[in-house]
Amino acid sequence: MKLSTIVRAAVVGACASLALGACAAPDQTGQSGSADKSDVTIGLTYIPNIQFAPVYVADAQGTYNDAGISTTIRHHGSHEGFFTALLAGEEDVVIASGDEAAVAASQGLDIVSIGQYYASYPGTVIVPADSAINTLADLAGKTVGIPGEHGANYYATRAALQEAGLAESDVTISPIGYTQQAALASGQVDAVVGFTNNDSVQMRLAGLDIREISLDPSSTPLVSASIITTHKWAQEHPEQARAVVSATTQAMNAIAADPQIAIDATKPWDTSLTDEATLASARAVLTATVPLWIGESGHATGTQDEATWARMISFLESLGELQGRVDPSSVVTNDYVVTDAEASSRS
Repeated sequence: MKLSTIVRAAVVGACASLALGACAAPDQTGQSGSADKSDVTIGLTYIPNIQFAPVYVADAQGTYNDAGISTTIRHHGSHEGFFTALLAGEEDVVIASGDEAAVAASQGLDIVSIGQYYASYPGTVIVPADSAINTLADLAGKTVGIPGEHGANYYATRAALQEAGLAESDVTISPIGYTQQAALASGQVDAVVGFTNNDSVQMRLAGLDIREISLDPSSTPLVSASIITTHKWAQEHPEQARAVVSATTQAMNAIAADPQIAIDATKPWDTSLTDEATLASARAVLTATVPLWIGESGHATGTQDEATWARMISFLESLGELQGRVDPSSVVTNDYVVTDAEASSRS
């Protein structure tokens, strides 16, 4: 999750799902509008997927244009770093995970999150339905499968252990690559850590009888998908930055009211949505993703929880994931969030 690993396909060879990042894919670009100072290139760090529907919908329905910007949507794969194109000026904004942004900032890179994409963290512990593991504390003495001891799955695992009051030494963490479904079905591991809108969905679609043990959203010290840019771009283009956050957020609420618009807007990008099986999968992922966009309030605002960002930075520092000190106030800001009242006054 990493929004690089947040979402991985259950079948790795098919590379069919989103983690906002790590399966190589052809570079795809779509242009709307003409080249002028209002042009904004939005980077999506994975192959086309329904989880990017707010961007597709805002583009297709003219919400970005109505906000005063002309958008170019750019997909890229694992052959690029998450923020390489952003820092090179080839992208102006990128949808990427907060943990990756914090790690990048610790390396001295000019990174700042200007808007919330996922309002809640999708990490979850997945066990067979008949497992004796019923709480996170029950993981003690068990084997937990994750892709590797790095990135979003690992952070989510450590957060789950912290919530349960367990040390890493209390469990066996088994790096299994992106084979969570097979490893769980075969009994190779007792549990896996994945994401509610990807791994759990794909396992159920494959007929695997599973249960989820969710992390407590009120205490999980992690930030998932966010709207990321550089301080330089945001400061030089404040109206465009506000327009991206506002229009993308409006699209989230529009999708919550009418999910079919997400399917319609995604189809031109995700050319795999051509039969009932792939459409059923996309709809299942969408159903699991809408709550992540709109959060507990049921209404997406784009406003970020700065306290959670601060907890995340302390948490990542405790794991040794940060290369230097990071001031939370330097990597997250709500200065570019347009309130509903402001949006109404502008319309």
